[in-house]
Amino acid sequence: MTRISYPLNMYIVWHPSSKVGKEVAEELYSTFCRDYKNPLSRGIGIPVYFRFQKLESDRPLGIDFRDAEKNAVVLLIDQEYYLDDGFREYTEEIVSRIDDNNRVYPIALFDKAYSIGCNLSNLQFTDATKFLGKKISLDKDKHLTKAIRKIRTELLHDCARLILNFQPREEDGESDRIGSPVKLFLSHAKKDGEEITKRFKRFIEENLKLDVFFDTVDIANGYDFAKQFEREVKHSALVVFHTDEYSNREWCRREVLIAKKHKSPIVVVHNISEGEKRAFPYLGNMPTTVIGDKEVIGFYRILNLTLYQVLNNAYQLMLLEQYSNLYAKENAIIKSISTPPELLNFIDIKRYKESLGEKKLTMLYPDPPLGVEELMVLSDLDDDVQFLTPINLV
Repeated sequence: MTRISYPLNMYIVWHPSSKVGKEVAEELYSTFCRDYKNPLSRGIGIPVYFRFQKLESDRPLGIDFRDAEKNAVVLLIDQEYYLDDGFREYTEEIVSRIDDNNRVYPIALFDKAYSIGCNLSNLQFTDATKFLGKKISLDKDKHLTKAIRKIRTELLHDCARLILNFQPREEDGESDRIGSPVKLFLSHAKKDGEEITKRFKRFIEENLKLDVFFDTVDIANGYDFAKQFEREVKHSALVVFHTDEYSNREWCRREVLIAKKHKSPIVVVHNISEGEKRAFPYLGNMPTTVIGDKEVIGFYRILNLTLYQVLNNAYQLMLLEQYSNLYAKENAIIKSISTPPELLNFIDIKRYKESLGEKKLTMLYPDPPLGVEELMVLSDLDDDVQFLTPINLV
């Protein structure tokens, strides 16, 4: 039987004596695979493998890059890792095999990590010893939380670049990251959302090389307003600053509908202060967050969630396509969606059914399955359509 080839595997390497390395690795597992404390929760589901235990060769278990289409190897380099000859040899061997589909992402967990050698000198490190330009100490729980937040953001961005085939390896540079495949469209109501959106835009520009579309400054004079909006939204991740006035604005509502039409990643930042006269119904079925009391931490939370959605959308569509091909039947058509189904999907379903003939339609979405109560609503509208996840494919 043909097996699934995962779009991306992640390997995390750290020294067995490193308490910090272990904590970082577990947090990354929860981010990229699934929350190990809540295994039934939704997650990206990227296979994440740990490499820390030494074998008789005095090195961790090797990595087979043939097990996935692309591989991301994360090196958590602290003092123990730096001083261990077995880990240095292991690192050199891995680095010698990197190419456009297999990348190494070194993380500096102490000051001298950059001088480890191992042919890493030309690769961009993530410096976990600094947060927003200030030195932090990873032996303090509060500082370690900040470091993990930074590492998570960088790796979400890097894995999105890898899976979207953005940058060939020969363009890598030690001092700079070249562009981004990720563009954020900042959707807001000018009356009560413009100032917070401006501050978020500055935060992104100062801390991560992401492209941002902000209509106040990014629409060129003489260009058709509507056409440029549609072009930008469908190629971006939409970040909605959901304020009291947001749902009252026609263009805000249009931006959400355009993003949903083109299956773009969407994140909603709840920032309601008094309330709304009418909630916009199409702001549902997507992840939400809040800014909270500490704006910088809130901005990192928004950024992490948005990059998570970008990676998740791309990964799920690639994976579901493989399931679709594996379980294809002559009397059925399988169509994939990267988010749980909703009533808005019936616009596409209507179009699909026009060309089905006698074939049945299955809408395949990521695990875990929806609850019975939601599936009943979808079935009431059209009980000829099946809504399945990979776990209940037969």
